[in-house]
Amino acid sequence: MAISDVTRQLVRERANYLCEYCHSSERLSANRFTIDHVIPRSLDGSDDLSNLALACRRCNERRYNFVAGVDPETQEIAPIFNPRLQK
Repeated sequence: MAISDVTRQLVRERANYLCEYCHSSERLSANRFTIDHVIPRSLDGSDDLSNLALACRRCNERRYNFVAGVDPETQEIAPIFNPRLQK
């Protein structure tokens, strides 16, 4: 299901037009930022507003559909940054 224009605008306003991962400004970017699913659809994430984040192209592409990674110090699996739960 496609995300509505109204929902896209709500996400952009809630994020204050900043990428929720790296905090770069959409207003200073040549491209409009994308709406990212914090929990990807491919992993049963929803289109609910609480699961959506404004992301610059670089962050969205790097995140892909990952929700965890390997901690380089401990070698343990750790969840990646979640802008809905962490600041």
